[in-house]
Amino acid sequence: MFAMISGEAVLETPPPRENKRKESSQATPPGQRAPKRGRRKEAEELALTASKLESEAEEMSQEAIACEKAAVEAMERAQSLQAKATALAKRAEVAKAAAQEARQKAERAEQSTTKEGRDALKVQDKAEKQAAKEAEKARKQTEKEEGAEARSVIKNIGDRIKASMVICKRAGMWEVPPGSVSFKNVKFGIFKQLFSRGRCSYVPENFCPSDASIVVTSKDAAGIFGATKVRGGSMYATFVISSLRANYIPATGQLSISYDTDMGF
Repeated sequence: MFAMISGEAVLETPPPRENKRKESSQATPPGQRAPKRGRRKEAEELALTASKLESEAEEMSQEAIACEKAAVEAMERAQSLQAKATALAKRAEVAKAAAQEARQKAERAEQSTTKEGRDALKVQDKAEKQAAKEAEKARKQTEKEEGAEARSVIKNIGDRIKASMVICKRAGMWEVPPGSVSFKNVKFGIFKQLFSRGRCSYVPENFCPSDASIVVTSKDAAGIFGATKVRGGSMYATFVISSLRANYIPATGQLSISYDTDMGF
């Protein structure tokens, strides 16, 4: 562009243009690309989604805690109702037995009002006494047979333990090492009678035939099996059973006994 100054033509230079691209590049830190608008929007949307999911997760967590609390309360209530139902069932059985006894007394009273009824009652009483006598006789016979069986089984267990205590020499020392024995088809009554002879600890403490297993521990082997059955050795050394552990499975009658030994005197 030319300008006229004092009759002379002078070339006028236009002002330099601003480099917008340069300014924008200076706004971005060195070594980093300028973020595109699409990526920024996507990041904002993802952050919003994450925030929403976190909020939903917190709500679900609170709902789960509430459900768990309700489940515990329902279980406690169910247990309470079960205990109440059991107690009521027992009371109902007692009441039923009392009602049956009262009815029988009423029937006897009605029968005793006539001669024929009294004669029938005498015959009935005689038959009931005879049946009770025979039942008592059978009970005593059963107890006798069970007692003999229990004594035989307990003796066999003691003999097996005694036979398993074999003295041997280890590292130049005579000893009777720890051992174990096992038995099959041991009745629950015999198991109970066997370990009731000594001081024992049970798990569970209040055991019954329906338990999956019963564990017995004791340091009174002599009281359970007899002093002669838990002592072994030779002229070189004598050892006794210092402690034992038994595991009994009522469903199968499997009885396993393991023991530790110590020097005896």
